[in-house]
Amino acid sequence: MDRRNFLKNSLTLGSGSFLLSHLPFKTFATPDMLPLMNCPDLNNRVLVVIFLKGGNDGVNTLIPTNQYDTYMSHRPGIGLSMTGSNAMISLDSTLPLDDQIHLHPTMTAFKSMYDEAKARIIHNVGYPNINGSHFKSTDLWLSGGDGTPAYNNIKNGWMGRFLDTTFPGLYGDPIEGFLDPIGIQLGDRKPSLSFHDHDGNYVAANLSQQEPGGLYDQIQGIGTPGHNVLGNTEYEQHISYIMNVENSTNIYAQRITDVFNTGTNSSTVYPATDLANQLKTIAKLLSGGSKTKIFMVHLNGFDTHAQQVEAGSVHLGDHASLLTDLFNSTKAFHEDLTNLGLEQRVISASFSEFGRQVIENGSLGTDHGTLGPMFLFGSSVEAGISGVNMDLNDISSGGKPNETQMQFDYRQVFRTLIQNWLGASDSVSQNTFLDTYPIIPSLLASNVIVDPTCYVNSYIDQIQIRARVFLEGFYDKDSGNSMRRTLNEKGLIPLTQPYNTPPFNYTGTESVSTLKWNAVDWILLELRDSNNLNTIVSRQAAFLNSDGFIMDLNGENGITFRGVPSGSYHLVVYHRNHIAIVSSNPIHSSDTQEYDFTIEMSSAYGTNQLKDMGDGTLAMFAGDFDGNNINNASDYASWNSNNAEIEQYISIDGDGNGVVNNQDFNLWKNNENQTGDPIIQL
Repeated sequence: MDRRNFLKNSLTLGSGSFLLSHLPFKTFATPDMLPLMNCPDLNNRVLVVIFLKGGNDGVNTLIPTNQYDTYMSHRPGIGLSMTGSNAMISLDSTLPLDDQIHLHPTMTAFKSMYDEAKARIIHNVGYPNINGSHFKSTDLWLSGGDGTPAYNNIKNGWMGRFLDTTFPGLYGDPIEGFLDPIGIQLGDRKPSLSFHDHDGNYVAANLSQQEPGGLYDQIQGIGTPGHNVLGNTEYEQHISYIMNVENSTNIYAQRITDVFNTGTNSSTVYPATDLANQLKTIAKLLSGGSKTKIFMVHLNGFDTHAQQVEAGSVHLGDHASLLTDLFNSTKAFHEDLTNLGLEQRVISASFSEFGRQVIENGSLGTDHGTLGPMFLFGSSVEAGISGVNMDLNDISSGGKPNETQMQFDYRQVFRTLIQNWLGASDSVSQNTFLDTYPIIPSLLASNVIVDPTCYVNSYIDQIQIRARVFLEGFYDKDSGNSMRRTLNEKGLIPLTQPYNTPPFNYTGTESVSTLKWNAVDWILLELRDSNNLNTIVSRQAAFLNSDGFIMDLNGENGITFRGVPSGSYHLVVYHRNHIAIVSSNPIHSSDTQEYDFTIEMSSAYGTNQLKDMGDGTLAMFAGDFDGNNINNASDYASWNSNNAEIEQYISIDGDGNGVVNNQDFNLWKNNENQTGDPIIQL
């Protein structure tokens, strides 16, 4: 299979369906977490990605010691001095001569971290057919693509795909035990492509300023009034996306504020810079209990075409200031983490969209190049150097390093970090589109590398179920195994779950900004312990699709119960005016699960719990207007006292057409004295 087809199929694997038993069922990740007692606590490990925007000049960052004369011949105006008070810094004199490096004179903080075994250099990183455009090359790094036709136009990001796979469906739907956004971006108001998941959804909170309390104050009330239905035009899809982003931000705003206010920073003194504030915020959030998995921060200004150095003082200038900020801020961040007892949880990695040309441009600057270095930071990093120095003579006629010098594809670095540090399984790497890139040995300290027996597919306990059920009152026999969407078409279905009143008394806060076109109505689901059907383990509101499939709030067929321990459970389905049913067979968390209530009478627990619609289809009994799973005189009384109501979302509207009339009475009368199994009567 070529890569183009692999990308297409991977998108289907991550968020689509395949055909099983003539019905579409989703492929689900196994939710095993930490299978061995000696596995590290992967849930608390964090990756911080530092984006150096503009294209860092790696040649003036890391100078090959034994190529100094060649270096100066290419850079007579901006080349750094090997001697004197402002001379470059020797990194490590114990290295073989060919591997020795001198650092930019401002990199004292990096030298200190290297000596403390908290920093690593990765030489000559890039990708095939490097693109010289800031915008395109940035998109390629963030999406996991490259300059070849097959991988040049990926519409989502590697971080988003990773988070979407390991926290499936969690963003915007926090659960007890994981209330935080799974990703957070700081330092750039534009949502990063990197955090867009398989479906193009943005799965990170964007803190466009560094003080989350202020952010929370700003976004109170953000969001447009809800619309019941949006169409499928491009404009309407964009509006729907914006509304969902705003609502997701609102969901996390209070949590971020609470965590920030709970957290603290140590006595570490950070530089007074934007990057330092971004990193300081992360340290405080982690101290306050944040479980966010990936943070992304930004440092702008590396497009140094002119005035990269000061004339006559080449150790100063824009590039010197940027490197000072990068390494001083990073050093302060990791010192703060150490003082807070959090250092073992965090690895930081920096990258830039490309390097600069080896030959200076005559304006005391450098133009766009190709390859450049990456840096890793933290006590869990294996201090040292990966690869060998760039050959400053192996350049194109324009002065760019030849791409044949590339030693590491950037995707190797990120694959190594998500697998060896974050513990991603092979299937997660595949679904992140990084599985074909070899892991780089020795990036991490050997004692922190995750053993393959400890790899995880998901960081949260969960059970995922595909189920199908019909409502008698809504069933449309003429349409062929389908239910009417009249309530949806009339705009009567509420955007917030309606089961918060007796007899259901459900306290969940599920809501949507818009309804999917095929939604029939809200339903309420329960998982019950297979060893004791009286024990309710989890409850969740969802939607019924017109074809009978239960769908989550995002409109995908299937429902995920998060925070549910591994085990066997029975599924209970409630509706406002139909008698509830419970699966007769237990559903096991260890397998891909599907359950069909529409074709076998024995699929529902108890006796005669499904109604034959006369065409071979089974459905839930209608007429239970008070929702207590017993059709009796109280249901008739409810109907009689509210007869002739029109254009209402009301429980006595048994056929779901927004009108209360004799048709609803007939549904009750035909099922009079029908009861649900006593185990689920409310």
